[in-house]
Amino acid sequence: MPIETTISTPLPAGVQPEAVISLLHDHEAYIRTTCPQLITYSRVSGPASQAPIGEPCMFEVKDKRPTGQTTYKLTLTNQPEGIDSLVDGKAPTGSMIIKTRWRVRSDVNALEEEVEIDSNMITKKMVKSNIEKGHPMHHQSFLTEAAKA
Repeated sequence: MPIETTISTPLPAGVQPEAVISLLHDHEAYIRTTCPQLITYSRVSGPASQAPIGEPCMFEVKDKRPTGQTTYKLTLTNQPEGIDSLVDGKAPTGSMIIKTRWRVRSDVNALEEEVEIDSNMITKKMVKSNIEKGHPMHHQSFLTEAAKA
């Protein structure tokens, strides 16, 4: 059974929700921001330019982890208020699926990320802890870049 967590970051004064959404829809920016140990990535399927709403784009991502290099499939699907991401990977402790829904919530003036992690119990707990520690920094990176727009 998957475990879930939610990370919410208020939008700073002057940051337009549209600028944050536009940045989330920039798949290169999304990958570089959410994969800080990125080694390389390549598009597997989907349009070469910005994808239309609802059309998935799949990437193969290679990054560095404490256990060594990891390669996984990342599917990004732009949504009207943000982006959905699906990580399909294998860790030394087993396979894992991580689904995230990033949304700019105008009603509460925040960037919200809902995360669902499915794997074995040890991996789930470790991944959840890493997400809760690291993803607030990803939020700040997106908001800092959006403020420049």
